[in-house]
Amino acid sequence: MSSSSNMSDFLRSVAARADLLDSLKVKSMAEVSAAAGAFGFPFDEQEFKALLWDLEMQLARKRGEPFDASFSLWQTMWGRSYLEYLVNDLMPSLAEADIDITTIANKRGL
Repeated sequence: MSSSSNMSDFLRSVAARADLLDSLKVKSMAEVSAAAGAFGFPFDEQEFKALLWDLEMQLARKRGEPFDASFSLWQTMWGRSYLEYLVNDLMPSLAEADIDITTIANKRGL
């Protein structure tokens, strides 16, 4: 299974389990990546960062917004952890915008 599929599956698993999100939301990206591996969804921190950056850029383009400090999705992060933002905002927005995480990951070689 590819790293992109692992990341996507892991984030969807976290979305389905409020207890897991609550326990991981205060962890570092390295700790979250390690937890993902323990759940059978291995990926490393660099893959995670690179893919998420690309997904956020693609979503901004799809929405017709600039990918800068004014990107509307950033406003949803205030008062939340980055993981909460990924699980509750980014992943559902990607599905709504019909963005294929695997296609983007393949372009990056992940």
